[in-house]
Amino acid sequence: MGDTRTNAGTTGRGLPPAVRAEILDAYEQRLRSTGNAIFADPEARRQALCQANAVIDDVDRYGASGTAEMTPVATPFTLSVGRDRAQRGIHPVQSLRAATLLFEAALPPLIREYARGDADDGAVIAATLHRTIMARIETGALSYVGFLLERVFTSHLAERRRIGRELHDRVAHAIGVGLQHLDLHRIYQKRRSDRAEGKLDQAGRAMREALSLTRALSEELRHSVGPAGLEDALRGYLKASVPSSVAITCAVTGDTRTVPQAIAEEIYLVLREAVRNALLHSGSDRLDVSVEVCGTALTATVRDHGRGFTPSPADLSGGGLLSMRERVELVGGAVSISPGPTGGTTVAICVPLSGESR
Repeated sequence: MGDTRTNAGTTGRGLPPAVRAEILDAYEQRLRSTGNAIFADPEARRQALCQANAVIDDVDRYGASGTAEMTPVATPFTLSVGRDRAQRGIHPVQSLRAATLLFEAALPPLIREYARGDADDGAVIAATLHRTIMARIETGALSYVGFLLERVFTSHLAERRRIGRELHDRVAHAIGVGLQHLDLHRIYQKRRSDRAEGKLDQAGRAMREALSLTRALSEELRHSVGPAGLEDALRGYLKASVPSSVAITCAVTGDTRTVPQAIAEEIYLVLREAVRNALLHSGSDRLDVSVEVCGTALTATVRDHGRGFTPSPADLSGGGLLSMRERVELVGGAVSISPGPTGGTTVAICVPLSGESR
């Protein structure tokens, strides 16, 4: 397993290379035997072993300074590790467990080498090891949280931009059409044309459309997942937004009220976006929505039976699809968009509901 390691940061003064290798071997074995997500990801495993090397160096230096601090090069690297783990969907629980495994793997060999039977020295070594490990956990947690906050901001910004587009492209357009018909009505009325009354009717229809769109957007801004749970919010949206010309089925299994509020809110917004995309782009006269909640995960699908759509990398790098992906990843889940089994497009979501599954 040594081929995954890096020699970066191994600047210790007195620790024999064989002891360092013993610690790293034991650490890697523990990561593997416990099924830690860090071991399963080659890059995350490489980073963890590099971090372990730096931790060993800190303890190796404690004798000279009486304390152990992170080296200047370790801090930016640790910040990058925290961000990278957030991008890879590795939950902080896995980092904390890995920290415990490193402490267990490193402490006996380090005490054997440095304490030499002195209990006081052993206590100092244990404290130094704990302090340098936790310093990296704290630094990594800062960048992990920072990355998630960026994701939240990006998702909220995308939602505001979407509402702005709706106001500009649909509401403002409908109002503009209505005003144009009113202008034509005045012109035709002066000419005593029989077309004047028709323009007035058209203006009324355009204004009513603008009012309906404004109410729908207002409802979206106001509505959120309340105490009644995700199912209630989703059924309410479908009832208000799916036209009668589209046949809709909504199947919910399990109690959505048990889903944490933060997860339920994000998944509701993603399902709403998936339904909206299907209505606008698929040309389907049928839409199937399903949500299943079990003890460890929430799964959901939105399936249309229209013209079909396979997203390109460009489609996933901006707009509504990027917002959907970011919202799902924000709560530790994954989303896929694929052709349906009988045509059309299927949007599938899976989100873990317990820390154990992350």
